[in-house]
Amino acid sequence: MSKKNRHIKSRDKRKKTRKYKGKLRTHLKNKRDLNRKNRHIKKIESSRQYIEVFSQTEPSDSEISLLAKGLKFIPAPAEKNIKRNLLQSFDKLARKMRLKFLFYGNENVINNHPFTMKSGYTPNFANTAIENYIFATKIELGRIHLHQFKDNLTKSERMALQSLKQNKEIVIKKADKNSSTVILDKKNYIEQALSQLNDGIHYEQIAISHCTEIYNLIESKVKILHEQSHIDDISLRYLLDTKVEKIQVGRLYLLPKIHKIDLNIRNEIRNNKELLQRVQIPGRPIISLCNSPIERIGQFIDYFLQPIVRQLWTFTQDTTFFINKIERIEAPDDVILATFDISSMYTNLSHEEIIQAVYRAWPKLMAYNYAIPLPPRTEFLELLRITLENNEFEFNSVIYKQIVGVPMGAPMSPSLTDLRSFEIISKILKEFTHAFKIIHLSVYRDDGFMLFAGNENELVDFVEIANNIHPLIKFTHETSRTNVQFLDVTVYKGKRFITNKILDIKLYRKPTDNYQYLHRSSSHPSSVFKGFITGEIIRFIRSSNNVEDIEAQIQLFREKLQKRGYVADEIDPLITTTMKRTRESTLRYISRKKGKSPPLCFITKFNPRVKQLGKTLRKHWHLISNDGTANQLF
Repeated sequence: MSKKNRHIKSRDKRKKTRKYKGKLRTHLKNKRDLNRKNRHIKKIESSRQYIEVFSQTEPSDSEISLLAKGLKFIPAPAEKNIKRNLLQSFDKLARKMRLKFLFYGNENVINNHPFTMKSGYTPNFANTAIENYIFATKIELGRIHLHQFKDNLTKSERMALQSLKQNKEIVIKKADKNSSTVILDKKNYIEQALSQLNDGIHYEQIAISHCTEIYNLIESKVKILHEQSHIDDISLRYLLDTKVEKIQVGRLYLLPKIHKIDLNIRNEIRNNKELLQRVQIPGRPIISLCNSPIERIGQFIDYFLQPIVRQLWTFTQDTTFFINKIERIEAPDDVILATFDISSMYTNLSHEEIIQAVYRAWPKLMAYNYAIPLPPRTEFLELLRITLENNEFEFNSVIYKQIVGVPMGAPMSPSLTDLRSFEIISKILKEFTHAFKIIHLSVYRDDGFMLFAGNENELVDFVEIANNIHPLIKFTHETSRTNVQFLDVTVYKGKRFITNKILDIKLYRKPTDNYQYLHRSSSHPSSVFKGFITGEIIRFIRSSNNVEDIEAQIQLFREKLQKRGYVADEIDPLITTTMKRTRESTLRYISRKKGKSPPLCFITKFNPRVKQLGKTLRKHWHLISNDGTANQLF
């Protein structure tokens, strides 16, 4: 073969090779693009399980991906002003250290008071050791190295965050009794709220807010009580600390009750938005009273009511409290398990009946040993009346006042409703001829649990009496010979009941629970994630007396965590460590001793770019340790 022909053949071969490699690169690129597209589709489909869309506007893929992370998700903070924020936080720690040095020995009096106010006073100097530590540590914080940190949101998710902020046509809320994120049309949200506000029974519209007048009225009453030595100096400062110009009217918002909507209907709405016109999304009205004129006086009143409510024989503090009570009872084989619900109890109690309930409970208040003076009955009830009758709030730029019921969201509302509901239930039991067959009764807010040694027809009598005892309050109930749900547990007749006549307990999850746990990529300290996992496992151990149930819950929990970005290497050691705890230890309450000084804490806004902050703060701690006085203080 000639030299020329060999050259042509070699050239053709190179062309074929380049052509083949080009096709191969194109094929691989298409394959990568297809895989990327499939992963994106799978991610969005997975994200949709955490979101309920009751809006004509369908969110974009980026908005779905963002909202699926949960409303507690924190985007990575900006890099600017990190060191300045650290130094400002350290100045607060330095103030605490100087104050502790200055007031050492007099702390118990302050710590025992339920309404301690921050004075704002900042000492200039403690002692040489403390000041040297403060000076040296501030230098270290100024030199601290900032690490690179990858943004926990994609570029498209950042844009989605801005678009959701600017979208005035929708409302985004956490679901009531559920962890789902709900998107609602603002128009429908407002219509639902107005249907409750304009019912002519519970609320009335008013022309203007009377915040200043309400605050001045409370201020005058409180000052008179202080002059008569019925309110101490610290309580006075707390109650009147808010400046008049900062007082604002309360705000109402709704939590969507999507659990009240049938699952099949919810699935149909996803495919056909026209069905939204036929479906009303009920909402639970919550009134935020932050900085309102009745916020602090409500806390003051609630302080005196809480101990009395805890003494009620039906009182149930939480699940732990309930389990401790129910596991002490030996029940007969044919015992009926029953639960009942008091519909809309918060909003259906009149102000006058609440005041009268406190009036009747007054001897119990008088008998209790409070840390601060209890005002006289007449003045106390007058403060209560002012608070109940002046619950003003704003919704959709209109001012309303609640004329019946107590607001969900107010500090004293749970105690007041507990006190009144106890009276109502006591009255029912007096009229119920089979009350002696009730083995156990627990009430938590508007939910009740009963063990009944009778038959179902007799329990129907109980509900009929209950529904005729109050003009606005109605009862619903469920009964079973085998199992019922109360709070977040299922009470049932299992192996333990067969052998020991003690009812079995296991964790209950609502069918609507979608396990939208805090996403692992959220900008939280690692201790938050560890604490959350440990706390959930403790809840599983406490809420189930059967080992198989606990293991099943932990396995499910592990799977759901991995879908939220957690890895097995992080989860498994925490599970192993926490599972060593006995169930008895999880059912005990741990309380801080009264008068004990709180620990010295450095409080700052978390930033993932700052590493080994604790090491920096401890670097010069030897200056404190080597000083006799400072070492004794800290």
